[in-house]
Amino acid sequence: MTLRKRFAYIAFYDLDHTILTVNSATYLVEAARNRGIMSAKQYRHAVYLSIIYKLDLGDPTKMITRMLTWLKGLSEKSVKELCREVYSASLVGTIRGEILATMEEHRRQNGAVVLLSSATAPVCEPVRDHLEMDDMICTRLVSKNGILTGATHGRLVYAKEKKVRLKAYCKEHGYDPGDAYYYGDSHTDHHVMESVGNPVAVSPDKRLRKRALKKNWPIIGPPR
Repeated sequence: MTLRKRFAYIAFYDLDHTILTVNSATYLVEAARNRGIMSAKQYRHAVYLSIIYKLDLGDPTKMITRMLTWLKGLSEKSVKELCREVYSASLVGTIRGEILATMEEHRRQNGAVVLLSSATAPVCEPVRDHLEMDDMICTRLVSKNGILTGATHGRLVYAKEKKVRLKAYCKEHGYDPGDAYYYGDSHTDHHVMESVGNPVAVSPDKRLRKRALKKNWPIIGPPR
C-alpha cells in the first residue's frame, strides 16, 4: 500500500496505555486462563513475568518474548478469535476519548493513522479494524500449518526496534519522520518519540513524563 497517494503525513500510535487505558495482555491472559487455553502453571508464570516487568528487574525484551511462549502449539485461528472476543467484550470500552479526538483531527488534516505497537498481530488487528486505522506495524507470530510456534518473525517491535520500524516504514512509503507524530506512554518509547518531529506523551509513566516536561513535549491525560 502506497500511503503517499492519499496522505500528507503519518501519525503513529502505541496501543497499551495509549489508545487503550489498560494493558491488553492482562485481559487476554485472564481470558485464556478462564477458557482453559492457558494452564495454571503457564498463568502463574505469566503473572510472575508481568510483575518482574513492571518492577523493571530484568531485560524487558527477553521477558516479553518468554511471555509469548504460552502460545506455542495453539492454532493461529483460535488465538485470533480469542483476541477479537476479548476486544469486543472488554477492551473496546477502554479506548481513550482524547486519542479518538486526535485521530479525527489528523484525518481532517489528511494525515494517515497507523498503529505501531509491540503487541502481536492478533491483538492489534481488531483495534486497527474497529478504529479504521490505515495500517499497523506490530510483532508478527510464526505459525506452521496454522499452529503457532511461540516464536516471532524478526525482532519484537519494542523500544529501539520501534524507531527502526518507523524510520523504515517512512522511507518505504516516502514520508519524512520529521513530519510524523508518535503517541506513546512509556519511557521505552523515547527512542521512537525522539525520531519524529511531533512526539506526544499519553498518560506517561514517571520517567517519560520527566523527559516530556524537559523537552516540552505535549502531554495527554494524567500521569500513571
